[in-house]
Amino acid sequence: MKKDFVEGAKAATPIILGYIPVGIAYGMLAKATGLTFFKALSFSLFVYTGAGQMAAVTMLAQNAAYVTIVFTVFILNLRHIIMSTCIMEKMEKTSLPIRLLLSFWITDEVFAVSMTDKKINKLTPAFLAGLSLFCYLFWNVGSALGILFSSVLPSVVSKSLGVSLYAMFIGLLVPNMKKSIRLLYVVVLSMIVNWGLNQFLSSSLSILISTLGCALIGMCFISKEDLQ
Repeated sequence: MKKDFVEGAKAATPIILGYIPVGIAYGMLAKATGLTFFKALSFSLFVYTGAGQMAAVTMLAQNAAYVTIVFTVFILNLRHIIMSTCIMEKMEKTSLPIRLLLSFWITDEVFAVSMTDKKINKLTPAFLAGLSLFCYLFWNVGSALGILFSSVLPSVVSKSLGVSLYAMFIGLLVPNMKKSIRLLYVVVLSMIVNWGLNQFLSSSLSILISTLGCALIGMCFISKEDLQ
C-alpha cells in the first residue's frame, strides 16, 4: 500500500508543475475581486475546480446570486460524473466510503493519468490517493501564493500562467496518442465536435456532450490492445 501511494505521488509531478502556476493565477484573480485570504483559499480547499473557481469568483465580483453561482459551477463540473464513474469502475472491490472520499479529488488531469499511464498495472486506492492528494495539496499552495503575492505580480503574469495547464494536459495526452492512431482520431473528433457545439451551447455543456458522444463512438472501433 505504501509503495502504491509513493508511486501515485511520483505520477503527480507533471500535474503539479501545471497546477502551481494556474493556482497562482486563480489566487490573483480571487484577490482582485475583493475576497479575503480565507475566503479565496476556501474555494480551493472545498470546491477544488479550476474553471469552477474562476467562474465563481468572477460572478461574485459581479454580485451574482448565490443560487446562480452554485448552478453554474455544477454545470461546469458535470463531466466529473463521467470521470469518477470510469475510475471507480476499476476499484469495484474498494469500500464505498473510500471511493466516495477519493472521488472528491478527481480532476481532469488526475483522470488522464489514471486512465493512460502505462506504468499502472492496476489502479489501487493507495495509488489514486497519492496521485490526487499531492495534486490537491499543490493546487492549494499555488492558490495561497497567488493570493499573498497578487499585489506584487502584474496582471499579465496571471494571464500567461493560465496557459500552463493546457500545455501540461497536452503533454499528458500526446505520448498516448502517438501509440495509437485510433485514439488520436477520437481526440481530434472530440475537439471538432466540442468546437462546433460551443458555437451554440455553453462551454460546459459542449464538453459534456462531446465527451460522451465521442467516447461512445470510440467504443465501436477502439480495441483493448489500443488501451493497453
